[in-house]
Amino acid sequence: MWVGISILGIFYVVAMVFLALFKRCRKFALWTGLVAVAVTLTSMTVTGSQINAEARAAGYDSVADQRDAQRAGITDPAIWHSQREAYLKTWAAEKKRKEAAAKATKDQERTQADAICRENFNCWSNKFNRAATKACAPQVERAAKNNFEWTDSFTSPKFPRAAINGNGASIPYVGDAIKMQNGFGAWIIMTYECDFDTVAGSVVSVRVNPGQLAK
Repeated sequence: MWVGISILGIFYVVAMVFLALFKRCRKFALWTGLVAVAVTLTSMTVTGSQINAEARAAGYDSVADQRDAQRAGITDPAIWHSQREAYLKTWAAEKKRKEAAAKATKDQERTQADAICRENFNCWSNKFNRAATKACAPQVERAAKNNFEWTDSFTSPKFPRAAINGNGASIPYVGDAIKMQNGFGAWIIMTYECDFDTVAGSVVSVRVNPGQLAK
């Protein structure tokens, strides 16, 4: 019975979420949906308790323990208890091997993708632009002796230009989207360069000078 209530409750909650999209029905959907959530959660809790009780009555520690026995193809709880640790260790080792293999495959794919990307100027510079912006911007700000104001926007990023040194281990990012106030209170547009280490993921050096980039 409780299983049926849980299933019906889930369907009802989903229906109320859909109904809430319509303004005229939103209030009804909200209140009845909350009630349905409470009833469904209660029903699921009771269902879980009942299933666990049945598993313990059959001689298992819990329903999860019973599922493990079924996975091993063992139907006798006594036999399962005597062999459980061996199966669990074997499964854990198998899971670890699969995770290691998946990680090795992923690392290999990433290495191959990076090698291809490194050969393309736009790909390689774009790959680190966000990290470089986050690391370089505070360094540029520290060069201001007085107030400063960024003038970048969604269509005009802080570092619109870049160059790749050597094998791409270092990328100088360049921009002029900042104004700094001099000692007389005048605002001056500044050009800045930030050398970003793509291996360490850190700033190597920053240079800030008055002026704008050539268009």
